Amino acid sequence: MSVIAQGKKSESRAPGWLVRILRHEEIVLLIVLIAVILFFWITVPATRQSRVYFDVLRQMSPNIIAALGFAALMIGGEFDLSIGSMLAVAGVVTVSVFNLTNSMWLGIAAGLLTGPLVGSINGYMVTKQKMTSLMTTLGMLFALRGAVYVYTDKIPVVDKNYFEPFITFYHGSVGPVPIPLILASALVILFYIVLTQTEFGRQIYAMGGNLTAARVSGIKVDRMKMVLFIVCSTTAAIAGLLIAAQTGTGYFEAGLGFEFIIITAVVLGGVSLAGGEGSVLGVVLGVLILGIVGKGLRLAQVYITWQLIISGVVLMVAVYFHGLRKRLITKM
Repeated sequence: MSVIAQGKKSESRAPGWLVRILRHEEIVLLIVLIAVILFFWITVPATRQSRVYFDVLRQMSPNIIAALGFAALMIGGEFDLSIGSMLAVAGVVTVSVFNLTNSMWLGIAAGLLTGPLVGSINGYMVTKQKMTSLMTTLGMLFALRGAVYVYTDKIPVVDKNYFEPFITFYHGSVGPVPIPLILASALVILFYIVLTQTEFGRQIYAMGGNLTAARVSGIKVDRMKMVLFIVCSTTAAIAGLLIAAQTGTGYFEAGLGFEFIIITAVVLGGVSLAGGEGSVLGVVLGVLILGIVGKGLRLAQVYITWQLIISGVVLMVAVYFHGLRKRLITKM
């Protein structure tokens, strides 16, 4: 009898330990990130240099910034497919104003303001005109991209003043830490506090979890959606400024496919496609996993087409394991 009881006791402990791991998706993602780093460290000798990882952190900082706003909107139950085009708009507007006014600060301000402007239009169409966010932002994606093509005539807009502080915005460092990473880290902390420590953050999760219940409980759903659309577009505009600062150029093709990269990273990071679930740390880990995979494949001289295939497979696998994880937790 004691042997049977001891056997039952050991069986009950194992599932409990596993459930605790599965409930903290960030731990699973951290393990995956470490495994990816070790894999490339063993198979691709070029990844054994520390500067490779600082390069990844610099390159992924715009993705982290854009992913934060997108994740907040997605947790609230909505989508924004226009963030890729926002990168091009913000960069082109910024550099164009540089050339028109010879003022770096006016250019940066103009580029940043494109975010709230586009976000307000998206939010208005969804909240007041009752259009779906998927179709609204898909239309905005094409409208913004087309406007950039027409304005630039598909010719990059080069900063004629060559504002060095603007270039430093992307290429500069404080000690060994890249400036874009410092900016991204500050925004990560801000989003973490807002989503986990404020009433506004709790309302975002409530709205994404059950919109009807959130509305009945007194949450001003339309106002919150408007704010989230503005935040999402603004973080995309900040990312666009960082991309433009790489070369001091506004590229008409900047951000092509960027929205799908961000969706992949956010879903990989544990944000539910249905809304109401996800974490800032998970999103950051999702972006870093994709960034390390991409960098490792480039150093291994894998063709860009294969990188796209792998990104698509990662997205499908992430969605599958997200559902599998929830089913395992429920079963255990």
